[in-house]
Amino acid sequence: MALNVKNDPADGLPASEAQEWAEQKHEHLRRYLHISFAARRKFLEAGGGATYSELFSGPGRQFRKSTDDFFDGSPLVAYRESVRTDTTFTQMHLGDEQQSFCTAVEKRLAKLGARVTTHPLKAEAAAKRIVRMLGDNAINVAFLDPFNLGDLPFAIIETFSRLQKIDLIIHVSAMDLMRQLPGAMGGAKTTLDRFAPRWREALAGLQPGKEARGKFIEYWLKLIRGLGFKDARVWQLIRGPTNQPLYWLVLVAKHPLAAQFWDEVGKSNQRDLFGG
Repeated sequence: MALNVKNDPADGLPASEAQEWAEQKHEHLRRYLHISFAARRKFLEAGGGATYSELFSGPGRQFRKSTDDFFDGSPLVAYRESVRTDTTFTQMHLGDEQQSFCTAVEKRLAKLGARVTTHPLKAEAAAKRIVRMLGDNAINVAFLDPFNLGDLPFAIIETFSRLQKIDLIIHVSAMDLMRQLPGAMGGAKTTLDRFAPRWREALAGLQPGKEARGKFIEYWLKLIRGLGFKDARVWQLIRGPTNQPLYWLVLVAKHPLAAQFWDEVGKSNQRDLFGG
């Protein structure tokens, strides 16, 4: 997906355009990292390390659509929170298809003192490379914020499942599912098959709508739990300024303690998770 880009006057490096709800996503990430800092500290004190990964990192800075209002992207939000809680990440692995974005985010984080490795690859290839570089003794967290469902094939979740200690914070596009599902249920070619293989079996006999969307996401979460994750659930539906469904906030975790952390982050109205 092509993004509008302009240089941030603060450092002259590229920044990518973001919708107005981007900072809401970043706040959920920041709060989760804040609440879970004690667990990271235990691993850091034991020498195992604490890592942070993204597959769609962008350049590290963003600007609100149609404005010159610049702000930190998710990699900088995550790193600053780890420093603030004195649980600084020992490794950061950031992937993005655009080499210029990888270069920019690496420069920005290096200036802050981060140990960062960038991966200018498509998400699936980046995930494989990152997982090979992560140790079994570290506590790992990955933030996955794709533009659409087709950018997050199930193979990526399978790759991360090889790690013994991994939490995945995922934003799943409700807009993309609402757009694709009616045609896909009618037989149209779709990227949903890459996101949730064999999903049609779970939706047999249903008509497109809220119930079908709910069944689709529940089926996807069931597939994830089948990979050995202790918890995989939707915590919140993020809506836009006109109440339109935007993204589901999803946590996938190997350790059950992560659910307790996320309960603190997701204390909000969780009714009508699958939109109207």
